[in-house]
Amino acid sequence: MKKIVSLLLILACLVCSLCSCERIEEMVKDIVDENIPYTEGLDCYIIEDNECIVSVGSAGELEEIRIPRKIDGNRVVAIDERGFAFLESLKKVTVPDGVYRIGGEAFMYCFALESVNLPESVTYIGASAFNGCRSLCEINLPDGLTRIEERTFYYCEGLSNIKLPETVTYIGKNAFTRCAFTELTVPDHITYIGEYAFSGCKSLTTVYIPEGTRVMRYVFNGCDSLETVVYGGTRDQWYEMMEANEMGGGYEDTCYKGVKIVFEK
Repeated sequence: MKKIVSLLLILACLVCSLCSCERIEEMVKDIVDENIPYTEGLDCYIIEDNECIVSVGSAGELEEIRIPRKIDGNRVVAIDERGFAFLESLKKVTVPDGVYRIGGEAFMYCFALESVNLPESVTYIGASAFNGCRSLCEINLPDGLTRIEERTFYYCEGLSNIKLPETVTYIGKNAFTRCAFTELTVPDHITYIGEYAFSGCKSLTTVYIPEGTRVMRYVFNGCDSLETVVYGGTRDQWYEMMEANEMGGGYEDTCYKGVKIVFEK
């Protein structure tokens, strides 16, 4: 590794008078990539301008997948819809810098998947991307992500903690159903939580919801251990929101029965 780093520095010095800083950085990344073992057998198809979307191809029985930055000279910028779905042996995935889109259902029903490393370049994760990944316990959500789509982490029963970037404002329907949260603090920047978003989180005992967050009906349905909800607004604001949910075609939201609601204003 020391030899590789030295070669990179020499190369950078030789070309600095001919290339821009951005080009040097790109060349260095390409050389480093050539010395990292990536998973063979992945498929890709070109979308435009030598950019490609990647999927599983013939790498179906692997426990770990490392996606390269380039395949046949084409930059990998996205993971296809259902690109790695149904890989029951897959435990770990590393996604390279430059990928900006994770397609819908991309890792659906990867039951053994434990860890996913996402680069900061990712700005979109599709609906049901990790649906049914019941062993998933570690994933980083990059800054720049604005939405958690429907069923993104549906039945991720090993997921007990997740940090939502400040750029995220929207949590979709059933986004975190049957996760393993025990306490939940909804960040101030979340403005919308869809129906059933945290339903079935049976270990969840305490929730904090900030003033200004629109909470739809049945968000905590089936959260049998829920004891306390702390709401950052007033009692009137809370019950106006609950009433609006019922008038929108729903029934009485019984998930708060027996739960202590604390109002901060």
